[in-house]
Amino acid sequence: MKKSFALFFVLFIACILSISFADTKPAGGKGSQPAAGATGHPEESEGADVMLLIDSSGSMRKTDPQNSRKTAAKLFVSLLGSNDRIGVVSFGDTAKLLLPLTQDTGENHDRFDSAINRISSREFSTDIYQGVKMGFDELKKSGSKKKVLILLSDGKLTLGSKEKEAVALGNLSALLPELAKSGVTLSSIAFSELADAKFLEDLARNGGGSFKLALTDKDIHVIFASMFEKVKSPDTVPFEGDSFSIDKDIKEAIVFISKKAGTTTTLMEPSGRKNTPLKFGKDIKWYESKLFDLITIREPLPGKWKVNLSTKEGNRVYVLTNLSLKSSFNSNFVNKNEKVKGNVCLEKVGGIVTEKDILDQIAFSAELAGPDGKPSRVALLPGGQSLSFEFAAPQTGDYALTLMAVGKTFKRIKTIQFNVVEPRPVTQAVQKKTAEQAPKKKPAEPVNIWAPVLIKFGIINGVLLAVVGAVFLVKMIMKVLKNRKTKNKGGAPKEDKQSGAKRR
Repeated sequence: MKKSFALFFVLFIACILSISFADTKPAGGKGSQPAAGATGHPEESEGADVMLLIDSSGSMRKTDPQNSRKTAAKLFVSLLGSNDRIGVVSFGDTAKLLLPLTQDTGENHDRFDSAINRISSREFSTDIYQGVKMGFDELKKSGSKKKVLILLSDGKLTLGSKEKEAVALGNLSALLPELAKSGVTLSSIAFSELADAKFLEDLARNGGGSFKLALTDKDIHVIFASMFEKVKSPDTVPFEGDSFSIDKDIKEAIVFISKKAGTTTTLMEPSGRKNTPLKFGKDIKWYESKLFDLITIREPLPGKWKVNLSTKEGNRVYVLTNLSLKSSFNSNFVNKNEKVKGNVCLEKVGGIVTEKDILDQIAFSAELAGPDGKPSRVALLPGGQSLSFEFAAPQTGDYALTLMAVGKTFKRIKTIQFNVVEPRPVTQAVQKKTAEQAPKKKPAEPVNIWAPVLIKFGIINGVLLAVVGAVFLVKMIMKVLKNRKTKNKGGAPKEDKQSGAKRR
């Protein structure tokens, strides 16, 4: 019996002590950390995940009568690579997921074309909120480092009543901070002068993305090319008249040619071989449309390539290369007259080129072009392993910063486009409202570092006192039982002898 009581109290003490120490464990300690992978999020990938949100409302018949947004969306798909994923959402009366995030491989291009072709201009309403929300819901599953929403619309949010539109706008405003928390950027493209460009620009500005205005449907393919540059930040080689030069470090070239309707593009290799949309080499893929051609060249021959150009605007040669330009500046919006700082360096196979004998043979330059299109030189100053620059934009509008590195055997260009906007005024009324809405802080209470120690000490002493009391009580019970047993053995016979003696 004693062994049973002893075992019971040992277990009792162990249980009490474990509970007391668990309850007093500091919050945020090692014991409170979740196990690795407990969140269930996928591993991060290097490619971009992009959701195209395309307006299917009836108003698009006026702003995009030729359905150029469909052709431009297909161009965007062709520009991205096999490590990228693209999804398509149509929105009008409701939002529809036409294609979930899908790997941008050649085998899937029919699926992209089929989804984009389902975009219409027949729906009565324009529920932009539902379109953004559906695209965001899809990107929540993404493990990519770069998650992008691209909204194509005339910006006319129409839901049949002012009350519904007010609710949708409120929901959209509340959703934007959630995008930022999830690492998702929202860019927008406004169609034509009829578009609510201010609304779409504000969406992009608050969504951390970029904004472009397509005044005509003929501008949309060039704008999509600039969106590709924003998402992937590719290197380019410059056109020099009607030709461009390929060097040995270039593994792939994508030639984007803008053209006038009715013209045909020809591409001449350094060897003199001529390529056309109807006949081209096995290492070339050619996508032709009325307003542009997209030509992908795998393992291009080093040397000078020539193209017959019907227009000099918007032509690009994107290159996949072991020798590329990198810059710390990649902003989408910059305040007017704000000082902007950044740097530029040359990178080869993942490392910055620092060898002096190589850098001495390379000429770096930078130019800034504003809304008037006139470039001005930006000074580059030595700064460690890179060159630093600083500039301020004096007027609002579209800007492009062009960084260039020219060596004896190569040329590299990186163009960074951004919008310059008026700084947002913070009025006293806004400051007052913000202060009123902010949660009031309670006065800081003095921190008592002895409190946890004293609590534990009190719990342990209380347990020990309870144990001592219980042991004392058990001893008393056992003593009483022992006395009763002794009386039963010794006391009863004496009474029998005495009673027997009396009877005699």
